[in-house]
Amino acid sequence: MSTPSFDVAILGCGPTGAVLANLLGGLGLRVVVCEREPAVHPIPRATHIDEETLRNFQATGLLAELWPHTCEFGEAEIVDEGGELLLADRIGERDSPHGYSGSRFFDQPAFEQILRDGLRRYPQVRLELGLEVVDIDVRTDHVVLAARRQDGESLHLRATWLVGCDGGRSLTRAALGATMTSLAPRRHWLIVDTLLRDLADAAALPGRFRYRLGRERLSIYAHGIGRNRRWEFELGEHEDPPDEATVRRWLARDIDPDRLEITRIAKYAHNALLATIWRSGPVLLAGDAAHMMPPSAGQGMCAGIRDAVNLAWKLQRVITGRASHDLLASYERERRPHVEQVLRGTLFLGRRLQADDAVQRWWRRRLLRLIGRVSPLLALARRLSLRRPRLRDGCFDLASRWHGHPLPHVRVRHQGADLSLDDLLGYRFALVVRAECLTSRLREWAAGHDIVLVRPGVEFEEHAGALLRFLRARRLDFVLVRPDRQIFGAGDVTALPRVQAAFTARFTPAMPAAHDRVTATELSR
Repeated sequence: MSTPSFDVAILGCGPTGAVLANLLGGLGLRVVVCEREPAVHPIPRATHIDEETLRNFQATGLLAELWPHTCEFGEAEIVDEGGELLLADRIGERDSPHGYSGSRFFDQPAFEQILRDGLRRYPQVRLELGLEVVDIDVRTDHVVLAARRQDGESLHLRATWLVGCDGGRSLTRAALGATMTSLAPRRHWLIVDTLLRDLADAAALPGRFRYRLGRERLSIYAHGIGRNRRWEFELGEHEDPPDEATVRRWLARDIDPDRLEITRIAKYAHNALLATIWRSGPVLLAGDAAHMMPPSAGQGMCAGIRDAVNLAWKLQRVITGRASHDLLASYERERRPHVEQVLRGTLFLGRRLQADDAVQRWWRRRLLRLIGRVSPLLALARRLSLRRPRLRDGCFDLASRWHGHPLPHVRVRHQGADLSLDDLLGYRFALVVRAECLTSRLREWAAGHDIVLVRPGVEFEEHAGALLRFLRARRLDFVLVRPDRQIFGAGDVTALPRVQAAFTARFTPAMPAAHDRVTATELSR
C-alpha cells in the first residue's frame, strides 16, 4: 500500500492545530491532521479570548458560527478574604486596533467542534480522529509518521512539513530534540468545573471574573458562558488535592454547592515554559508544544492562535515556491520574543496576587488597594501585566517605522454590503494605498506578487474613519499588510520603492510582472 503524501501534517487538533488546518486549507494546501482523541474534550480548558484572538479566529471564516458561543468578559475584580473590593478593572486593550470591544468568555468545546467541522470545506484536508502518532521519522526534506488507530490498525503518512500542536507532552518536540526552559517555578492549582443546575442561580454569583485573596490560598472564580462556572484554588507545593467535601466547603463561600453540578476536580501544574528551539528542518512547533504559561492573564490559548496565524501563510509561500525556507526562520524570530513578553506579563500579574506567608499577604492587600485607588498606578499595572508587544524583527521592511504594528480593523462598505476590512482583504497580502498614488505599474507589481490592492474611498468606504485617521496621523500614503494583519512596511510615496525591494527580496512573483519595481517619480504622476 502506498503512503499518503501531504504538504503539511499537523499533530493535535486543539484550538491551535484546528485554526492552522483551516487557514492552510483555505490556502489550498494538502493537509492531514492527526488527533489521538476521537471526539472534542467535553469540558472547557481555556475560557478567555482577547480582542486580537477574536480577530485571528475571524481569519478562518468561521467567526459568525463561533460568536454565539461567546459572552462579554467585562471587568475583573480582586477582593480580600471577606469579599471587600480592593481593585476592579475592565479586561482588554485600551484603544484596541483589532475591532472588538473587550475580551470575551467562550465555550471551548463548541469552538473546537465548529473548527473541525469547518475543515469539511476543504476536500484536500484530511482529519484523522482517534489516530495516535507513535513515531516520527525526520528526513532531510520530509517526515514520515507511523500511526495507530484505536482498533489497532497501523498506517504511515508522509508530509513535506510537520507542525506539532500536540501540547505540553509533545511527541513532536521530542523528535525535534527541543527541551523546555522554565522562566518561573511551577505552582499547583485545583481546577473545579461546574454547571449551574438552574441558570437563574447565576444572580447569586459575581458577574465578574474574581480573584479572592484568602488567608490560606488564592482562589479564582470565572463566570464562563451559559451554565459553566469555574473555580481555581491555589495549592501548596506538596499539598494533596482535597476531597470533594472540602471542595464543597470552599465553593460555599460563593454559593450553596447544592446548586452546582461538579463536572471535574483536577490538580494542575501551572508552568512558565519556552521550548529551546521551535523549528529544525521540516519540523515546527506551535501552541503548548512551543510554550506554556500560567492562566493568570488568559493568554495561553491566545498565544497558540497567534502562532497559527503567523505560520500558515509562511508555509504556503514556501510550499508553493514563492519564498525560500529562510522565510520560516522568521516564525520563531517573531513569535518567541512576543510569547516571552506576554509570559513575563502573566508572571508579573501572578506575583502581585500570590503570597506565601502572612507578611506577604499583608503587603499584597495594601499594595492592591493602593493600585485600585490611584489611577496612574492602575494604568502602570495594566501595562505591565497585559503586555501586547509589537513584532520587531522578522519578515518586514525593518526601515519602516510602523512595521510590526497591526493594521486597524474597521468596518467598511463594499459594493453595497457592510463587512469588515479583514474580510474584504482576506488572509493574504494587501496593499492599502491612496487612490492618487496608484499607477498601472504598481497594479502589475501587486498582481504579480498576489497582493490584493485596495484604495480607501474607491474599493471601499469606511464607516467610522479610524483607518483614514491612522494613515493621516502617521502621514502614510500606503500600507503593505501581511495576511496576519501585521504591517510589512508603510510610508509616504517616496518610501514605496524601498518597501517593494524589501518584499521582492523575500518573495518570488507568482507570474512574470512587466516591471519589478515602481519609482517614486512614477507614483507621483
